[in-house]
Amino acid sequence: MEAEKRNCKNCHSEFIVEPEDLGFYEKIDVLPPAQCPECRRQRRLSWRNDFVFYNRTCDLCKRNIISLYSSDNPQIIYCNKCWWSDMWDPKSFGVDFDFSKPFFEQFISLRKRVPALALVNDNGIGSENCDYVQNVQYSKNCYMAMVSWKLENCMYFCYGAEAKDAVDSMGIFSTSEGIYETLYSEKCFGCKYIQNSSELLDCSFCLDCYGCEHCFQCVGLRNKKYFFQNKQYTREEYEKIIFDYRLSSYSGVTRALNEFEKFLDMSPRKFSYLKNCINSTGNNLTNSKNAKNVFHVRKAEDCKFMENGDTEKGSYDLCVGGELEECYEGLTPDHSHRALFTSYVWKSTDVLYSDFCQSSKDCFGCVGMKFGEYAVLNKTYSKDEYILLKKKIIEHMKKTGEWGEFFPMEYSPFAYNESMAMLSFPLSKDDVLERGLEWRDSLQFTSGKTTQRDIPDDIHDVSDSITSDILECTLCGRNYKVVPDELIFYKKWQIPIPRKCFFCRVSRRFKLRGPSRLWTRRCMCEKSTHKHEGKCMNTFETSYAPERPEIVYCESCYNAEVV
Repeated sequence: MEAEKRNCKNCHSEFIVEPEDLGFYEKIDVLPPAQCPECRRQRRLSWRNDFVFYNRTCDLCKRNIISLYSSDNPQIIYCNKCWWSDMWDPKSFGVDFDFSKPFFEQFISLRKRVPALALVNDNGIGSENCDYVQNVQYSKNCYMAMVSWKLENCMYFCYGAEAKDAVDSMGIFSTSEGIYETLYSEKCFGCKYIQNSSELLDCSFCLDCYGCEHCFQCVGLRNKKYFFQNKQYTREEYEKIIFDYRLSSYSGVTRALNEFEKFLDMSPRKFSYLKNCINSTGNNLTNSKNAKNVFHVRKAEDCKFMENGDTEKGSYDLCVGGELEECYEGLTPDHSHRALFTSYVWKSTDVLYSDFCQSSKDCFGCVGMKFGEYAVLNKTYSKDEYILLKKKIIEHMKKTGEWGEFFPMEYSPFAYNESMAMLSFPLSKDDVLERGLEWRDSLQFTSGKTTQRDIPDDIHDVSDSITSDILECTLCGRNYKVVPDELIFYKKWQIPIPRKCFFCRVSRRFKLRGPSRLWTRRCMCEKSTHKHEGKCMNTFETSYAPERPEIVYCESCYNAEVV
């Protein structure tokens, strides 16, 4: 097979379908995509809401709950306990397929009638004391955590696993503890403002450091101790530097952050963070093989166009997923095999175009099925009837142009500015409405109720009464609070009270980690000491866009700079 050039049906840009892609599509028996990788990712993300929560009432037990869906969203919503109970039967919503109508139209009609889970988590089943979390499993004592598993005592946390006592962090893995404002790092203890690092102890404001202890404002260190701005100090000298900064104060942290950003401006950046990877491209990728255009994932093999996953094999075009194989165009098909065009389909096999189906197999166009089998639009058939009907529906979808494409953005249950697409593909209200998508003016946003403006500079001067106060974000004006367990964490690890709300803090982390996209660039190194004459001629694929100001080096030149 030869590579094919195609024009994106959405943005009209040209994209390439490689022979390996065509082989994958043939293997799972779907048509090649009509949209480019970026438009496909935006479309998927528009169906996902991980951060915007609302107060709402369960439509079954009438209890007040926290939900991904606003109170004026027409979707029927059940709390965790009711949704998993036997008090309702998803099969009772089953309908016959109508070959006079498009598939998506029939699927969306079914989805609106079948109760949806208020928050996607396993609280009370696999998790304990995790009421206010989204897409979190096997965890304990977590609050406002998203898209993670195997956590303990974590808050304002997303995209990680096996972390304990971690706050305001993203992509933390492998028994890390006492972590604050840290991105894509593992096996760290007592660290804050760290990025792309491993096995650190009591370090602050560090990028790409490994096996270090007591280091501050450093880049590219390996197995060092008592370093400040990449220079060696004695223990006594280092401790005096740390003492003078007063990192338990907001003013001290602000000073350190400003200085560290200036230090980074002068320091070369590695083109990509790939650890223990073979024949792979992307960023924040570890222990992977044959993974192309894969971002923020560990243990990916034979995968492409993926982000935010853990242990994925032979799959394409997923936004979040764990322990899965041969899945395509989906959101969180955890523990599944051949889940194609699905959203939150867990522990399932051969499920297509379905939503919120659990422990099911051989389902097509189903919603909310639990232990479903041989079902279309929630109606169960015999095996032979199912196989024949499935084949007819696929032929029908090919004629309507629906087969091989994920659910359209305009059918998403969330407004565009509620969805994860807004963080990666920000659009103005006018642009959203012009595209025929929904915009929600009434996002849950409280302002004007501030009771505490003069927050003590140093955490040592903060009293427990602050948990009763309403604070105001210095960036967007949104009101926010400090919960008791959060204050305990700040005092234990000597961290000042944040001055920005959760939404502004998480937006900053998304900008720091960079986009899930690659550009082909040339190394910016001009040092003759790096075994090349004049400018380095090496090229690479990087998530640093060409117009960005960072100094980006190839792996060879960067390694020559490592201390």
